[in-house]
Amino acid sequence: MSLRSFDEFCEKMILAEPGSQKVVYDERQNVMRMRLAIEALLIYAGLTIVNSMVMELFYQWAESWATVALLYMVLCVLWWSVRCAVKGCLAPVSGRNAQKISAGMSILVGATNLVRYVFDIGEEDYFVKNGMLSEDFMFALCFVLLIGCGVFILCVMRHEEKKNKDGE
Repeated sequence: MSLRSFDEFCEKMILAEPGSQKVVYDERQNVMRMRLAIEALLIYAGLTIVNSMVMELFYQWAESWATVALLYMVLCVLWWSVRCAVKGCLAPVSGRNAQKISAGMSILVGATNLVRYVFDIGEEDYFVKNGMLSEDFMFALCFVLLIGCGVFILCVMRHEEKKNKDGE
């Protein structure tokens, strides 16, 4: 179903049932989030394929392929969050508490796992090991980005709440 036909369906539903505009807006947000999630997954697949070819054929720039895949995953989640915030569908009409809890959990998981890698910064070969980025550095970078993603989502949620409070 295209968004245009979805809009036509929603207009018919609003005319048939007064007070259902909130439900329609929530469904439209779900459709937009799903499309942006598919976009982020396609970007992740493309990055992973290109990286596999580069690391296999030309130069292995990281110590582990799994840490690079994890880095690309966190970058795509951050990309998805920014795109959803720009489109206005990151803060859902219903389920805001679940969104806040998931953002808080990403901050908590990122912070607790980052502690393990922060204490190793003083070690020799922390950043580069044998001409490749080390696993410890890549994990630390991933967890920092995960914390940033959680903080970004919480800031967007707070901004939407303020905007809705001022609009009432």
